[in-house]
Amino acid sequence: MQYRKKLVILLFVLFSVNSFAGDKKIKIGVTWDYTASGFFSPEVDELIVNKVIANSPAEKAGLKVGDKVLSLEGCNIPGCPASKVKGYLKSDSGTELHLVIENNKGVVENLMITVG
Repeated sequence: MQYRKKLVILLFVLFSVNSFAGDKKIKIGVTWDYTASGFFSPEVDELIVNKVIANSPAEKAGLKVGDKVLSLEGCNIPGCPASKVKGYLKSDSGTELHLVIENNKGVVENLMITVG
């Protein structure tokens, strides 16, 4: 049974990777490493900054590689539904996103990113 659960999680991750990476426009200017669990109603377990594009809204807000998102628009990670996270990360230009992050030094910070 444990093997089956791991297989379901692996399949979800493989098929959902493109859902976060589909838009080529620089809206926020970040690529993410993330893990999720669940199949029918997946939840994000971890969301970590993998890359920050120079002069992007994310860089201007102070986001750095390795920052771990603890909350996105008040939705706590782990536990935030993947559909909500995806929706926030694909927000329209001009939208302000509030993130609570933990940086590489363990310091928790509040950041506001204006989607480009």
